[in-house]
Amino acid sequence: MKSNPAFGRRSALRSALTASMATWFVDPAWAEAEATEKAVDLDVLKAIASNLVGAPVDAFAPAPMPGWYELIVRGEVLYIDASGRHLFQGHLVDVAARTSLTAQRKSAYERSITPVMDVGKLNLGDAIKTVYGRELPGRLLVTFEDPQCGFCKRLHQTLLTMEDLVVHTFPVSFLGPQSRSFNEAIWCSSDRARAWREVMEGIPPAQAAVACDFSALDRNAALADHYRIKGTPTVFNAKGGRIDGASNAQVLSQAVSAGAQP
Repeated sequence: MKSNPAFGRRSALRSALTASMATWFVDPAWAEAEATEKAVDLDVLKAIASNLVGAPVDAFAPAPMPGWYELIVRGEVLYIDASGRHLFQGHLVDVAARTSLTAQRKSAYERSITPVMDVGKLNLGDAIKTVYGRELPGRLLVTFEDPQCGFCKRLHQTLLTMEDLVVHTFPVSFLGPQSRSFNEAIWCSSDRARAWREVMEGIPPAQAAVACDFSALDRNAALADHYRIKGTPTVFNAKGGRIDGASNAQVLSQAVSAGAQP
């Protein structure tokens, strides 16, 4: 019978994984590292880690694993053992909870270094203003949206069901040159709110007869980068409370009410 090369590769892989897991759980270096953890010079270990990854270490702390330390470099979470000889890149998983502790830590770190938006200091002249009903103090949302974003179109449909709300939309071009072209056409429109509404309803914007100043679109891109906005829509209420992604009317209404409270 002819042997199956794929089966052989899978068997070898299983054997390697089994050996690796056995080493992981019984390696006496773990016990040694845990016993000497108090003697570790953290400054030296941090310097070793920085040299290994070739970049400054932005955050350094004990890891959930005994004898290991967590370091964050350029937004990525890595792990190094107390000896400084082993560096691990990947997801540390809480098996019982089926949760990536690495992903949780990365998310928490990003939140900690992201500025809190002060809506009062925004240049709302760089946004497209849409009014639903009456303009009331504090009942507003600030959004960052891409004209080609499907979730932005879903957000638009939700906003149509809300009352007494002002939305300031900062158009960004995350989805490429076509988005930038749409944004330029909208920005040069005589009625930006109407042009934006039509794009959200699937109607491509008409090209403006004359060019206009697009510098606001460049400032919007820089503003989105400042607040570490990586996807659209991203929504803020009047107090800077943030919602990533399209949400239902109940979530948005709660955010608006929280922003309007004195």
